[in-house]
Amino acid sequence: MRTFERPTWLLMASPPPHPSRRSDPTSRPTPRRGGTVDFIVRDTEEAIRSGRLALGQRLVEADLVRELGVSRSSLREAFNRLSASGLVEIVANRGAIVRRLGRKEIADRFAIREKLEGLAAALTTTLLDQGDNRSRFDVAARYALSGDPGATGTERDRNYELHGVIADLSGNPQLGAMIRPLWLPAVMVEMRRSLQPSFWANSKRDHARIVEAILSRDAAAAEAAMSSHLRSQCAAILSLPDRVFGR
Repeated sequence: MRTFERPTWLLMASPPPHPSRRSDPTSRPTPRRGGTVDFIVRDTEEAIRSGRLALGQRLVEADLVRELGVSRSSLREAFNRLSASGLVEIVANRGAIVRRLGRKEIADRFAIREKLEGLAAALTTTLLDQGDNRSRFDVAARYALSGDPGATGTERDRNYELHGVIADLSGNPQLGAMIRPLWLPAVMVEMRRSLQPSFWANSKRDHARIVEAILSRDAAAAEAAMSSHLRSQCAAILSLPDRVFGR
């Protein structure tokens, strides 16, 4: 049996500076790449991630037109896109509100993530020695496995950074494009401050197993570790009280 030695950098107490970390995670995106509607969609998604928008909160059209400096037509088109992605609900006589996700929808999305991200982890093991893939993975792994598990926001950033790099290193851009939209509903629940520090401690242990399997170039073990990790996260989220969820 092959013996795995954890690289010494995984034992360091603090992570290195990471190029993708935003200095202010609650700041609004300013570049309007792709046009005004894309800007509104990105801004709303970021507001949900950062907690600026609460579950069930009404999105007041007049306020957003003034605050964002956009037209009503652009705002309504953005709301339609957000509604199609399941983040916003358009209610008669109330307008757009941030959705409260039901347990079944969250479970369904995690089931899809389990298959897609398990595949991404397996593919990453086969491509780890190509180009700069190994160095990119090492940075993400070091970032994910370092730090204080009680720092919830930081742990969330580390979690999705590792998952994102694994998706990118799979060698299948369409796989990454399918995976990322599935994350935000989980983030919406995570932001409700209902998760215990043990959630992130368990997540870090799972990540260590995923990292070990990928560095060992064991595709089957990497897929199994990722699938087990996502099943555990889903079970922990679904065990939260009813007040966290919608219908």
